[in-house]
This record gives sequence, structure tokens and C-alpha cells, in this order.
Amino acid sequence: MPFSFDLDQCPFIETLIDEAGREMDFTELGDPSRNAGMEALLESMREETWAQMTPKARELATDTLLHYLVNRMWLAADRAAFPEITRQKIEAPLIIVGPPRSGSTLLHTLLSLDPDNMAPEHWICREPSPPIARLAPSPERMEEAQRRMMKQFELVPDIFVTHPYMIEEGSGALAECGSDILSMAGTSQQLWCFWGGETYKRYLLEADHTAALGFHHDFLQHVQWGSDGKRWALKGSDHMLWLAELAARYPDARLIWTHRDLAQQLGSLASVQSILLGLRGHPVTPEQRHAQGIRAIELQHAAIEKAMKAREAIGEDRFIDVSYHDMMADHLGTVRRIYEQCGLEVSPRHEASIRAWLADHHQTKHGVHKHSPTEFGLDARAINERFAGYLDRFGFGFGIRPELTS
Repeated sequence: MPFSFDLDQCPFIETLIDEAGREMDFTELGDPSRNAGMEALLESMREETWAQMTPKARELATDTLLHYLVNRMWLAADRAAFPEITRQKIEAPLIIVGPPRSGSTLLHTLLSLDPDNMAPEHWICREPSPPIARLAPSPERMEEAQRRMMKQFELVPDIFVTHPYMIEEGSGALAECGSDILSMAGTSQQLWCFWGGETYKRYLLEADHTAALGFHHDFLQHVQWGSDGKRWALKGSDHMLWLAELAARYPDARLIWTHRDLAQQLGSLASVQSILLGLRGHPVTPEQRHAQGIRAIELQHAAIEKAMKAREAIGEDRFIDVSYHDMMADHLGTVRRIYEQCGLEVSPRHEASIRAWLADHHQTKHGVHKHSPTEFGLDARAINERFAGYLDRFGFGFGIRPELTS
């Protein structure tokens, strides 16, 4: 992946935009305010992490960000060439907004099995152009998406145990709003895990993300064109960071907040995000793993506090709360309860698809994600004090969860 600039210094966004333009005849990115996330990430990398990254990690990061910009140029070009895209209406989406490692991926899968729902897949986020309404994806396009997905994580192979669907479905696996769509606008918690520092963390927590959500909306329009008006089923563990902006962007969305015993959820979160530290190119020492895990939990706490405050302003009628433990005890019953609260019904085809999928999948099919809360120094009393507002509001703490729904 040769570049026209060296990687001794972290590039500025202008350099990346110029480089992306070398591949394109159409170099329009759209609203410049949508560059704020990538600008914040690059600033954080320059100031905090670039010097500690290996040459291979720098090359991977640069190629990834460059590809995001190229994709945005293609999306803008398609939007200009096919104005039908701009007339797509995103109506009443189901959006899972729970934190990472709370069962949101499983629930997203179950919702996506409804033939009346649609959900984005990894490949369309990596190779979005041309629109599928104009040209069905070729084997070459799917292979390139698969290559890019595998290339991104070759430095951290353990991530496939924590995300087994990447092995099972490859680039056909379901995509996330943050990691896969909003990353193209430089706005996602995943990018912080990969290469960001405190500066980028502040951006995620404090910035207005309206512009990034505008890109998210445009991307859904792009993919929806030609889909016969299906309802979106979406998932983004990052959405807690911009819940107010999300609710404003999609005023008729139902927001599904997944919850899990914090001993399990925080331990798994800390483990996964410490694995991703390996994308900086060095083996992750036990000390670094522990420190990154603690940073991940601190961001989780700040995100939950921000989301609870936003929820108060948005209104309870927009939200549906789902217990991970209820879902694991009764998958189909959980989906039925969600649909009932949305005024929908689980069709016989949807039910049959859920039963068939569950019969062929189990959590340890591709290995066991081993982690322990004690590895990160998680103390029940300290966590429950730290997350007291969340515990009081929803009944989930460290080793604490509500009784199963009958």
C-alpha cells in the first residue's frame, strides 16, 4: 500500500484527502463538518499514540483511514449521480443502543432474521459503491471486502474468538452503526480502541455528533435504495455517546437498551478492548492490558452517565429495555416482548428463522473468550459505587441483576 508521503509523522486530514483524490475523478466529500471526527482522531494520534506505533501499524491505520475517505467520495459521487438515493425515507428503525458486550450483537442477529427487516453487512460498509440498486455485488467485490476485514485484524487474531460471527459469516456478517458506518466519518469508540488517546476520548464524550449522524443517515439511504421499503434493524454500542443526536436524527426510532450483569459485561469489555490495543503493532503486556481495560471501563461509565441524562430528555416512551439474561433464557420470548412494545408481531417465518439459527450457533463454537473481572482489578463494591446511578435506575450492578422475566 504505497503512499505519496512518508509515515514518520502522522498525516493531517488534508494530506489524506489529497491522497484519496489521486484514486478518484470525483473528490467531493460532502459536508465538511463531517470531517471533525477524523480530524480529532488524527490530532490524538499525532499527540499521543503515533510515536508508539510500529511501521506496520502506522501503515495499517493510514490505509484504513484513507479507505474511509475514498468510500465517502464514492458515496458522494453516487448521491450526485442518482438523486433517487436522497429521496429514501428511513422510517421507524429498530436501533439497539446498549453498551458493548451486553448481548447486543446476538439481539441484532435475531431481529435481522425477520424477513421484513434489513440490516447492513460488513461488505457493504467496506465496498459501498456502486449502489446495490444499480449493480449486484460481484464475487470480486465481496472478496475485496473480505480481504480488507481480515487485513484489519491480522495483528490481533484473538479478536475472532470474541467476535465469532467474523469467522462464521466473514464480510457477510452484520455491521455496526459505529464500528462500520460512523467510522467512515471518523467517529466511533472502535477507533479510540485502535489508535486514539485522551484527546479523542474527549471528542467522543463532549462533541456534538449531529454531522456524523447525518452521514449515517445518508449511508442508510444509499443502501436502502431499491430495498422495497423494509424496516431497518440497527445496532451500535457507540450510540450511548450520542444518544440525543441519534434520537433527533430518527424521531420515530425505537431505541432498545440492552443490559447485563456488570461483572460479566465490564470484564468482557475490558478484555476485548485490551486485545484491540495490539493494533498499535506491539505485543500487549499484562500491565498494558490491565491499564487499557481500566480505561475502557472509565469510558463505559462516562458513556452510560451521558446516555442516562439524554434518555431523560428524550422520553421513556422511545425506549425498550432488554436483559441479556432474559434473552439467554428465552430468545424468542425476548423478541416477542420487543415486538409487542413496538406494535409488531413475530411472523411464523421470523420464528422459524430464529429457531433454525439458534440450532446452528452456540457461543463457544469457535473457541472460548476467557476473561476474569479480577484480572482488571474489578471490585464489586467499588464498581457498584461507581455505577450507582445505573444500578439504581435499571437494577444491574456487579453481580447484581433483576430476576428473570417469567
